[in-house]
Amino acid sequence: MKVIVAGAGIGGLVAAAKLKKLGFDVTVFERAKSLDEMRYDWHDDVNPDVFEQLGIEMPKESFKKKSWTFIAPVSSKARLFRQDEKKADYSVERRPLNKTLFDLCEGVEFKFDEFVTGAVVEDGFVSGIVSNGIEYRADFVVDSLGIDSPLRESLVKKFDLDSYNPDEAFMAYRAFYEKNDKFTAEYSNKVYLKYLGDKGIAWVIQDNDPRLVNVLIGRLEELKEETLKDYLNRIKKENPTVGEKILRGGIVCKIPVRYPSTMMVANGYAEIGDCAFMTIPMLGSGIASSMRAADLLAKTVENSMANFKEAKEIFGKKSLWNYQCAVYEKFGAEHCAVDVLKRGVMKLDNEIVDYILTSELLTNDEVGRLASGKPIKLSVKDMIKKVAIAGAGRIPSLLKVNNMLTKSNAAQKYAKKIPKKYDSKKVEAWRKKLKAFYV
Repeated sequence: MKVIVAGAGIGGLVAAAKLKKLGFDVTVFERAKSLDEMRYDWHDDVNPDVFEQLGIEMPKESFKKKSWTFIAPVSSKARLFRQDEKKADYSVERRPLNKTLFDLCEGVEFKFDEFVTGAVVEDGFVSGIVSNGIEYRADFVVDSLGIDSPLRESLVKKFDLDSYNPDEAFMAYRAFYEKNDKFTAEYSNKVYLKYLGDKGIAWVIQDNDPRLVNVLIGRLEELKEETLKDYLNRIKKENPTVGEKILRGGIVCKIPVRYPSTMMVANGYAEIGDCAFMTIPMLGSGIASSMRAADLLAKTVENSMANFKEAKEIFGKKSLWNYQCAVYEKFGAEHCAVDVLKRGVMKLDNEIVDYILTSELLTNDEVGRLASGKPIKLSVKDMIKKVAIAGAGRIPSLLKVNNMLTKSNAAQKYAKKIPKKYDSKKVEAWRKKLKAFYV
């Protein structure tokens, strides 16, 4: 049986390697002209556990993350979050990781310089793709084409797949500047929440390479050239260690920051990675989620092979629904909770966010959970303590925060109620109620 993986993203590469091991004829279609020309020339944060779980070696260039210092949006006061060394994420270089995963794809055919524009659909079943104007047939298509996947968009109406709203995408500028050695940074890992009162974040980080300063500017709205220029000027003024010369990166990317797709499968088709909105909604990091999803997809297909012989049964929607359930059970429901928190924080008055960051209202552990994209759960006793810290005058603000946390926990709890077997009516009811948390 033939499998097409559209896009050589992290999830796509892991899926290709694992599906090949199951005995399928796998071909990967990638827009870049070669592996070395794939876009991201930087590193991203990854939970190291995923490498151990999947039996994949972490690239040797990886390094442990340092503690964060958060800068409040109004007062510009700084608060250090001390990283738990045992739980710290690693920064993993993207290109070495791509090479590691590519090397796992022994026997997989790669077609570079291929622009996938849509799907071939026959009798309600995805039976291939269209790339560079040519149709390619397959028994199963894995979509790893990112947030604006033309493959997914060609199928949205046919199979009632999810798309996204403008405020569910993070426009992020990322560049590594040459360090200005005339100055020394007071804080090595500096993060601005709601920078300049905007809906987004910025950071200035001194990583493991003493020659570079890692700069990110991102917002949930369009990042126009003049806005970016203004932000960069302010960042450089506030952080004189940032030099003028860009040594790596220097591009704007679009990253999904929302709950995972509520329908990531169809007959003969499955979404993975950014295409299915698998990033952590607070941070935009999605490498670990994509790798886990690829493993879950391969296990779903392997289980289906034990029960069925025909391709249309193995790759049918009812069989692939088990993949969607596994994603929601392993990390999707948690991402649903984090998305509620992200939207809630972006709607809070800047003064409230400022107070939350600079006071003792949140413990180091609670700040750490937010920093790593984890939900926060508070007991009644915890809330009473926080009221005592904040004082009566801040009770209205605390109520807003409490309502946000309550809604976040409710979203996670409901997301886990995903129907375990595919039933169109039950699934549609679940999707409708889950989406209501984000209206």
